Amino acid sequence: MSQLITRRQAIAAAAAAPFIRTSRAAGTRPNFLFLLTDDQSFASTSLTGSPFMKTPNMDRLGKEGVLFTNGFVPMSLCAPSRACFLTGNYPHKNGIIGNQTRWNQELQTLPRILHDNGYRTAHMGKFHMDGDDRVQPGYDYWAAQIGQGQYVNPRKNINGKWVDLEGYDTNIVTDQAIDFMRASKGQPFCTWIGFKACHGPFTPAPGHEKDFADLPFKPPASFFVDDEGKSKRVRNKSQNRNIAEGGTKKQAKRKKAAAGDAPSSLEAWSERERNYYRALMGAEDNFGRLFAFLEQEKLMDDTIIFFSSDNGFFHGEHGLHGKMEPYEEALRVPMMVRYPKLIPAGQRCDAFVSNIDMAPSILDMCGIKAPQPMQGRSWRPLVTGQKSAPRRDSFVYTMHSGDATHPTLKALRTDQFKLVLNLNPGDKTELYDLKADPQELKNIADSNRAMLADLRGKLVSEMKKNEDPALADVEAVKF
Repeated sequence: MSQLITRRQAIAAAAAAPFIRTSRAAGTRPNFLFLLTDDQSFASTSLTGSPFMKTPNMDRLGKEGVLFTNGFVPMSLCAPSRACFLTGNYPHKNGIIGNQTRWNQELQTLPRILHDNGYRTAHMGKFHMDGDDRVQPGYDYWAAQIGQGQYVNPRKNINGKWVDLEGYDTNIVTDQAIDFMRASKGQPFCTWIGFKACHGPFTPAPGHEKDFADLPFKPPASFFVDDEGKSKRVRNKSQNRNIAEGGTKKQAKRKKAAAGDAPSSLEAWSERERNYYRALMGAEDNFGRLFAFLEQEKLMDDTIIFFSSDNGFFHGEHGLHGKMEPYEEALRVPMMVRYPKLIPAGQRCDAFVSNIDMAPSILDMCGIKAPQPMQGRSWRPLVTGQKSAPRRDSFVYTMHSGDATHPTLKALRTDQFKLVLNLNPGDKTELYDLKADPQELKNIADSNRAMLADLRGKLVSEMKKNEDPALADVEAVKF
């Protein structure tokens, strides 16, 4: 292992390294700052409904810009979701259908396109593509870890050199971003930050170790329901069963529980929840640091700031922990953007927006034509007051298991209903009326055969538009 150095030493050394320069003048194009948290559920900020989180910095983006109240991901897993943000394409199109899929360096990405159009580009933090340790094309500055990395004293690939850093990762990536943006005067920048927070194992941010200590955390009502309307796959994941049995035998053989283990008691579950939010508070603090820097440098209003998460998170709903199931808590994410030169403040946009829409939207706002084949749609018309702005009336969600042609499930989400087809292995079809049953507790598929056929028809139509190779599996489902 190389000698441990301070993050400031490493950042200073990297800043002195040569950067690729382009000849195109900066002009009046906006800067772009992308803030991506990890596993952050929609209702985890004060603006989006948390009764106890105080997140004025995260909230600021929605209050001074727009909050998308229906922001979704087409697959709730780290690498596929990140690839959707980067490419503007669904997982089956960009090829990243799991965390073990190696990144294809021929793919067009938003940072790469911006770089080719005169932007200085940087990636800091989590990339998470099959343990890929390569510096990726299209970046002037690269500082990423393999896979999840570590919260404390992380190891980073900084412009091709592996360096061991001291400190807490959420603070480190912010330091790197500030130094990069400071060095980018006179040229527009694209700064892409992938925070590790708030992915497990939940390590509290410095200064937040005691947050929420006196706050009672109670599992949601569906935590205790063995719902026969759900698939066997979902029911077998139940933490409730684990707690009732006092922990699994596999856990009992280990001296220390692994990060993904279900807790063995409600007390352990509650403390894990507290640590989740303690880690998230580190991101909240560093949003504030980034904004303070931009204001000091008079760049705040010249920068498009976009904030989201790679996927949502289950806090015990349906007995689940993590993500990777087709229910609202996993596929709905916080999504906010601020750019006062184009986006009026204080908006709440209820249109369906997907993470594949970000790349074409940012290009649209930067005056750059999105290349083919980006499947996402620009939301610029939705947030700039265009009266005839097109809106989605549904979107498709997928879980892959290593084969894009035969996915684990396909789901269609409309304004009122959600259809879930459990495909491989085959299991019961699920249908939820989200207006009457927002917690998705009652599967009404058996009594609504006509509705199933109608929604399946809409799903097939969307899959054809998206050139989805799983079409045959969906059409073969019997109701």
